[in-house]
Amino acid sequence: MPGQESPTLRELAGVRGLYILPTDPFAEEVLIPAFQIAATVNCMVGFFSSSVIASLAPGLATYIARSENSLRLIISPLLSEEDQDALKDGLGQPEVIARECLNDGFGITENLLQQHTLKCLSWMLRSGLIEIKIALMRDALFHPKVWLFESAADVMAAHGSSNVTYAGLRKNIEQIAVSKSWEDPNQQYITAKLSYQFQRLWDEKEEGCMVVGLPRAIKERLLKTYSSEAPPTEEDLRALYERAVGAPQLGEVPARLIHSRQRSFAIPSELRYDDGPFAHQGGAVNAWCGAGFRGVLEMATGSGKTITSMIGAYRLYEQHKPLLIVVAAPYVPLVEQWCEEIEPFGLKATNLTTLGGAKKRAAEMQRIKRHLRAGLSDAAAVVVSHDTLCTREFHNVVSSFDCARLLIADEVHNLGSPSFINNPPECFEHRLGLSATPIRQYDQEGTDALLGFFGPVVFQFTLEEAIGRCLVEYEYYVHPVSLTACEMDDWHDFTDKIKRNAWRSNEGKPDEYLTTLMRDRRKLLETAEGKLTRLSTLLDKENLNTLRHTLVYATDKAPEQLDGVNRLMRDKGVLFHQLTAQETADRAKTKRIIRSFQQGEIQVLTAKRVLDEGVNIPQICKAFILASTTVERQWVQRRGRLLRTCRATNKTYSVIHDFLALPPGMENGFDPDARSLVRSELRRAQEFARLSKNAGRHDGPLAVIDKMVTAACL
Repeated sequence: MPGQESPTLRELAGVRGLYILPTDPFAEEVLIPAFQIAATVNCMVGFFSSSVIASLAPGLATYIARSENSLRLIISPLLSEEDQDALKDGLGQPEVIARECLNDGFGITENLLQQHTLKCLSWMLRSGLIEIKIALMRDALFHPKVWLFESAADVMAAHGSSNVTYAGLRKNIEQIAVSKSWEDPNQQYITAKLSYQFQRLWDEKEEGCMVVGLPRAIKERLLKTYSSEAPPTEEDLRALYERAVGAPQLGEVPARLIHSRQRSFAIPSELRYDDGPFAHQGGAVNAWCGAGFRGVLEMATGSGKTITSMIGAYRLYEQHKPLLIVVAAPYVPLVEQWCEEIEPFGLKATNLTTLGGAKKRAAEMQRIKRHLRAGLSDAAAVVVSHDTLCTREFHNVVSSFDCARLLIADEVHNLGSPSFINNPPECFEHRLGLSATPIRQYDQEGTDALLGFFGPVVFQFTLEEAIGRCLVEYEYYVHPVSLTACEMDDWHDFTDKIKRNAWRSNEGKPDEYLTTLMRDRRKLLETAEGKLTRLSTLLDKENLNTLRHTLVYATDKAPEQLDGVNRLMRDKGVLFHQLTAQETADRAKTKRIIRSFQQGEIQVLTAKRVLDEGVNIPQICKAFILASTTVERQWVQRRGRLLRTCRATNKTYSVIHDFLALPPGMENGFDPDARSLVRSELRRAQEFARLSKNAGRHDGPLAVIDKMVTAACL
């Protein structure tokens, strides 16, 4: 009827959470009604048979007639001869289908699907009503059993043990669970996870599983007949997989064949770095090359330091071959990220952090040296941690290379420590330091030593320049949190002790006791108990069903605050995961967490400092900052973390909520010590507000900041 709203998946009230087949009417209660309503249907399954079409005819016929989308299937290569023939017919030249299959051009009907399944399968394939891809694994089965029905923003997933065969739906004892994204956070997570997995397979991005289109599978004879009496062996599966990748079926791939398939070091043709939004990258490269391939690039977080450095490395490579490129990064996620981002330049980076111990690292470096010396390659990339870079063993092995050597130091400011400064790797003739903030606050000596080794800052591209060009804008909201009377008393006590022990500072550097006092005073502000209460209030104003790609930063000075944040998320039913040094110690776990967060399965990441530097998660669009240090570098990095552009989510701006710890009774004025507390928080708020898009709005930060300025001056 005109104007009548279409039914939605939510109207399938009779769908239960669990079905035991063949007793329960799974097809009648779930599949057929869902086909009749869904706008999109996807399925990934180990075994498929056209015979199941007859069982689903009432719903499938409606879906084909109504939906603008095809039915998408990802299946294993194991099919009956009859089904293989039907698929080949569907990909062949158009032919007249028997008169009984097309009723005067009115298309596929329920009756036709039931009586002529093979011919209808061919016709649907040829007409684009069904799309099929084949999943191949080297020595394992592709064995999921998942139906995904989507309508508007709702997803219903049926997942369990049943294959898409007549026996799987009508004869076997099987169990199938049904998850609905709109029911609760757990079911929302399941449907999002399964949808993400299907799309990753369909887009041929899943490691360890090759997914090929049906035409190629037929052309290259990648389909195999299978019967229950003779299940496929590992050799059968390996043969199909290796036929698909074009590798020999026996033994190892010859080294000369591997070498012949390697790409050479080159700048990806699609990169634009001399003009457009990323023209600063070309300017940075020219400045570094003009300085004799030494120097520091001071570039805003998110402006593309990794790509810039690899373009610079290629310019060096054009003049000096062979070339060893060593990238040093401070954290495991950054090391992994560098390996991924180097690959588009035609180099397979070696991740030395995955090798256990100095001996294994040295052995791998010797192998790389032999390849360069023998001319098997003329460029090699190695990624190490800052800790490894600072070891004498690593210096010795790099010194033994008789080729040009380039060191790219990411987050170079972290190398201002004595372990690097007292024993710098002079074996690198060419040096490139990368940082959004290369100047080490409160440490001029360390800054001078770094610039003495790498060379001066040869190029600057600030956050202010980047916003609106290669970074998105942001809104900034200030949330004052009053200290309790007890907290304020403790703050005054710490301040008095710091004053009495000021003599412990030598040339501006406090000794250990004074450092501890100052750290404890800062911890009191960062962990103010009112912050969790304020966070809870702000979350209550959010639509927690749609909340995604959000960070919550807690202090790194006391674990209790992060524990409290996690409890709060759990109590509110928010799907979250903490990401700290504990998680990043496990590389595979870190990848899973970040990938789930990027896809929206995990709504919130709770963290302390591990996400401050370098980790590229462009989907992040919102942050609640419970705790910040007085180090300005952290402020720059945290903003840069949120401002990266992201086409996948169409991000146009980000939102930052900043929690400021202030003395109680700000309107009444303060004593000099309390005014200094306000000023310490004011510096950060003013810097964040300066570049925000909502600075002058009625709900923006300036209204609160003006009150703080007044209080700090009274």
